[in-house]
Amino acid sequence: MKITASEIELLVPNAAVAKNGRDLVSKNKFSNLKMSEDGSLIWGECSGSGASPYFCSVDYIDESKPVFRCNCPSRQFPCKHSTGLLYAFEKQLKFTVAEIPEEIASKRAKIQKRVENKEQEISDTKEKAAEKPLNTKSIIKKTETQLSGIEIAKKLLNNIVQMGLSGIDATVRRTFDERIKELGNYHIEGVQLAFTNLLVELNCVENDEYTNVINQLNYISALLKKSGEYFTAKKENPEADPELSSSIEEQTGYVWKLAGLKKYGMYEENAEIMQLSYNTYDNAARKAFIDEGYWFNLKTGKIYRSKNYRPYKALKYIKEENSCFEVMQIPELFIYPGDVNPRVRWESMKLRLAVDADRLRVISGASSDYAEVVKTAKSTIKNPLMEKNPVVLLKLNRAHIAGEHIVLEDAQGNRLTLTDLPEQQIYTGTILKSILPGICENAALAAMINNDLKTGIFSVTALSLIIPDRVIRLLY
Repeated sequence: MKITASEIELLVPNAAVAKNGRDLVSKNKFSNLKMSEDGSLIWGECSGSGASPYFCSVDYIDESKPVFRCNCPSRQFPCKHSTGLLYAFEKQLKFTVAEIPEEIASKRAKIQKRVENKEQEISDTKEKAAEKPLNTKSIIKKTETQLSGIEIAKKLLNNIVQMGLSGIDATVRRTFDERIKELGNYHIEGVQLAFTNLLVELNCVENDEYTNVINQLNYISALLKKSGEYFTAKKENPEADPELSSSIEEQTGYVWKLAGLKKYGMYEENAEIMQLSYNTYDNAARKAFIDEGYWFNLKTGKIYRSKNYRPYKALKYIKEENSCFEVMQIPELFIYPGDVNPRVRWESMKLRLAVDADRLRVISGASSDYAEVVKTAKSTIKNPLMEKNPVVLLKLNRAHIAGEHIVLEDAQGNRLTLTDLPEQQIYTGTILKSILPGICENAALAAMINNDLKTGIFSVTALSLIIPDRVIRLLY
């Protein structure tokens, strides 16, 4: 079994736990370090604040899902003691081969039994599903409820528009907030969230600048129109497959299960993906932090997006994602419906070191025709329901400084201006000025499209620079 520092960082809940784990190793807090003969289990003792040391272990019987155990009172998994044990192994401290403790062997047997029961349950469910006819009456009833909710939402939107944005004071907002909460009774949580986002944008208005509010109103209007048409069609044909060419199901509030994605072929086997950028931001409407990564598929050349939601109330219990500098090898990569940077998810993965060939593959997948990039992006952005800031890969040809900005130019003379994206707190231009225009040969730029409605400027915001021997992260 081989454990790297990068793998440990992906497993721990946050940077503080990782630091505390490393500190335990540097302070020689561990003793009686043992490992199983096959290397799938490590365990040991760690001195703490109590009279007796804590007993901790890390079980790799399933390499993709290690199990952490420790008799300390911490509610974090893994705790700093189990994390430190991993760092002790990673730093090649001496682990003596020994028989697996009876207590852990017993727990392993119980886990194996649960896995077998779960597999049997899945098998039984599939058999019952194959035998059981689709409950069209239930689908129609739910769809009718959703359509009723859409009509209520349309009336709410009309009230907001008729009242005028400047006329919505604190009292009116409280009234709207109550009506928005009622939308949660109609199975259209996505629509409810869109209205909540609208109130958040209203609260952020300064100097009568309503651009973001108007954008959100346009989004809601398009969402209600599309969802109304979609649910009407679903009511007429409840046995039809869901729409897979767009994310309308998810936008209205449907939560895709991995089994459902697999049923409709929305997955890829033995995928290899490489992270282009990573960012964490606060979403006030969801009352959660969102960890967002953009990934390049080394086989298909597509750019995907991953999201990890961490609600305010559960920050202590949900692991924060982190930057990944290795290549992820994923047995089953699940791909959510959507046409621009579709969201992906996975249950298990392994890491391998990224090599020059991987980075050259990313560079080869970059677009060298900026005019085509602009054309495709504009057709995407003009649809209110599609991603407003899609991420693209640009092949670098020439770059020069024009005033405060960097201007990229392809071989045909088409130009793109690099700008920051203050609304998403992305400020990468200054960093890039210290690198470009020096590095352009055999290089690519991962960038986010930005169409500024206030200035009319179409630009891109740099996320990372990819060259054959490394990826230079500009956003972290």
